[in-house]
This record gives sequence, C-alpha cells and structure tokens, in this order.
Amino acid sequence: MSHLKNQYQAGFMLQGLNQHLSSTTDARLHQHFECWMEDIQLKFAPKNQGLGRDIGWMEYTAVFSFEQFPFKKQNPAVVMANTLAWLDDHDEFRERHDLNDPSFDIEPESDNTVIMTLEVEMTEPLMVVEDTEGEIYWEGKRWKNAPYEIWCAEHIDVINANNPPSSVTANDQD
Repeated sequence: MSHLKNQYQAGFMLQGLNQHLSSTTDARLHQHFECWMEDIQLKFAPKNQGLGRDIGWMEYTAVFSFEQFPFKKQNPAVVMANTLAWLDDHDEFRERHDLNDPSFDIEPESDNTVIMTLEVEMTEPLMVVEDTEGEIYWEGKRWKNAPYEIWCAEHIDVINANNPPSSVTANDQD
C-alpha cells in the first residue's frame, strides 16, 4: 500500500483515491498494490484563495496497479465501482475539465490471478500555503505545498443605492 506523499510525488486527488481503494480492498492485496503519476502537465495560473494560493494546475494520469489480483476470490468490478463512486463523490474538477472516463486493463497472470491496471485522468490545483520553513520560494516569501481551507459565504446582502438591501443565500444559486 502506498504511503502519503507530498503533492509533487502524488497529487492530493491520487492520494484520496489511493486511500479509498486501500480501504475497500482486502488488506492482503496491499502488498501488490501500487500507484503513481504519469504524463504530468503543469499550467501556470496563480490565484489567491485567501488562506492559501494556487500556483497553477497539475494535470496527470493516475495509475493504480494490482498485481496478483485474485479475480476468482475478489471481484474486479468492485474495484471499478469503488473507483467510479469515489470520483463521483470527490472529483469536483472532472466535469468542468472534460476529463476522460477511467480505463481498466486486465492481463492474465496465472489461472487464479491477474494484473489489473487502472488509469484515471486527474486535474487539481497545485496548492501552497505561506510557511517560514517552506521549501518553495515565491514572491519573496516561503511556502509549502499543502491543502488549505476555502471559506464560502453562506449569506450576503446586495446593496444598491437606488434599491433596498436584497438578501442572497446559498439556496438562491441556479
């Protein structure tokens, strides 16, 4: 089973899916389970998010490999369904960036096992937070690669000089 890594080594999205697949597969399979990133593309797009900054975006292919997968005892479709379920629950960028659906490749290894490979296109912001000990030097400050909390307004008042105040809540969205 893969351990938590910094975002460069394994994106936060990859880490999340890795943790989900690890928690939904038999622990005996973890010694034959690996994940990594391929075909990483960077897009420079700095954006201040209040409690942190996006320095850009990272697009990559997340690869998950299960060797010696006992397909007669463990149904590969369960891994497939858990992958799709996690993406539906957690990948807020998938639709907006028109990412391809995941692909699975199953290759016979023996009469009882297969090598199962899952590839998932992912994109996510490359997040940094200010930190005096950070390894990233940008805009005259030190930063570290880390997720940050994004606060969303639940209520605002729109005031126009010619009209009375108008209340807007999260329920008023499209």
